[in-house]
Amino acid sequence: MPGIRNTRVFFLTASAILVVLLMHASALQAQTVVASTSLTGALARAAGAKDVRILTPADVKHPPEYELRPSDLAKLDGASAAVYAGYERMVQRLVEASKNKNLSMVQVDTTTSPDNLIAQARKIAAVLHTEKEEQVWEKGFREKLADLKAKLVPYAGKKAVVHLQAQALAAWVGLTVVQVIMPGEISPRAIAEAVTKQPDIVLDILHMPVAKVIADNARCRYAQVINFPGVDKTATLEDVFEYDAAQVLKAFKE
Repeated sequence: MPGIRNTRVFFLTASAILVVLLMHASALQAQTVVASTSLTGALARAAGAKDVRILTPADVKHPPEYELRPSDLAKLDGASAAVYAGYERMVQRLVEASKNKNLSMVQVDTTTSPDNLIAQARKIAAVLHTEKEEQVWEKGFREKLADLKAKLVPYAGKKAVVHLQAQALAAWVGLTVVQVIMPGEISPRAIAEAVTKQPDIVLDILHMPVAKVIADNARCRYAQVINFPGVDKTATLEDVFEYDAAQVLKAFKE
C-alpha cells in the first residue's frame, strides 16, 4: 500500500541520515586532540586535527613549567588523543587522567628542525587517520620554509653563539655554531670563552633568555627566537619559522 511504502521509505531515509550523522560525529571525535603546549598543539594541527585543546595558557612564558589544574582535565572530555613531549611538569597527571578517558597518548619529539617536525606530524596523523590532511600541510610547510630560507642565504656561515634550545634553528639558518650556551646562569668563564670566539650573532631563546650578556661583551648582534607559538599571535609551525627568520634578519640588518 502507498502509505505503508512511504512510511518505510521515511524510516529508511531517517536511519540512513542518522548513520551518517553518527559517523560524522565519530570522525570529529577522532580528530579532537588535547595538547600539552602550544608547540604540541601546532604539531597536532599540522597532522590534521580539527579540534585542538591546549592545556597550557598562552601567557605562560615557559610552557613546560605549567602544572595542570583540576579544571584543565575537563578538556580531555570527548578527545581521542593527547599529544605531549614528555618534559612537561604536567605529564604524570596527564597520563593518569588519560587512563580514565581512554585516550591515545602520543609522545612526540619537539626538536624544532623541519625534518623532525614533519616526522612528528606524520606520527600523530597515523594515530588520527588523517594522513591525507597531513600531506597537504607538509607540502605547504616545505614551500613556506623554502621561501624563508632564501631570505637567509646571505647569512649562512656566520659565526653564532647559540642557546641550547635554539640549535635546531641555527642549523636550519645555516649558521656556524661556535659555542652552545646551556640554560641557567652563565659563568664568567663561559662568557669569556664565548667572546674569544668572536661571534657575529648570539642566538638566544625568548622563553628563557640568558645570553644577552655575551652579545654585549662581544659587541655583536643579538636575537631572541621562539620554539613555542604564542608570541605576537603566532599559532602554527609556519608562524614560528616566520617569526624566527624575521628576528634573525632584523638582527643582521641593524
